[in-house]
Amino acid sequence: MMLRYLIFFICFLFSAVVNAQRTIDCEKELDKEPYFVKHKTSEKDSLLKRDIAILKHCGNFESIDSVFFKGQMLGSLMLDQVRLGKPATYRTLIEYFAEFKKTIGYKDFIKGLVLYKEMAMKKVNLDNWETDKELFVRMGFTVGDLDDFKGFLTSVASENLTYKVALTRYMSEIEAMRIDK
Repeated sequence: MMLRYLIFFICFLFSAVVNAQRTIDCEKELDKEPYFVKHKTSEKDSLLKRDIAILKHCGNFESIDSVFFKGQMLGSLMLDQVRLGKPATYRTLIEYFAEFKKTIGYKDFIKGLVLYKEMAMKKVNLDNWETDKELFVRMGFTVGDLDDFKGFLTSVASENLTYKVALTRYMSEIEAMRIDK
């Protein structure tokens, strides 16, 4: 009985290895409809991961483009393209990204993303505020917002926080004040 389970397990592992090593044939896959088009997906969904693997393999994406590879984001982008009369295929998304990457909007988005990642790791230092506030300006902070946030940063400067943690705490305090009113 145990031998039967062992043989079954070995066959299962062999099958998984063979399937994992199978390469993606872009010409066969690109005109197919991705799984996420008709299904609500989660980050752990293996079929969404397959959709993303196909897009990455066939689409010549940069590693920074991975921020777009979330089920909801892909679904939203696909819906926009379908509303324009395009088919719901991998090819449609790849062509959309190829065109989007040529725009100033994409370049600005990437610049903002890089700044955000830097700020997520960068410690609050009010001596560098004039340079550091660029991210917050890009996030839509007004002059008043910047002044309020700088005041908050002054009050927590001794805590050795990153800008990301400081911003999260700042937003929590603002939300708490709204609820108290």
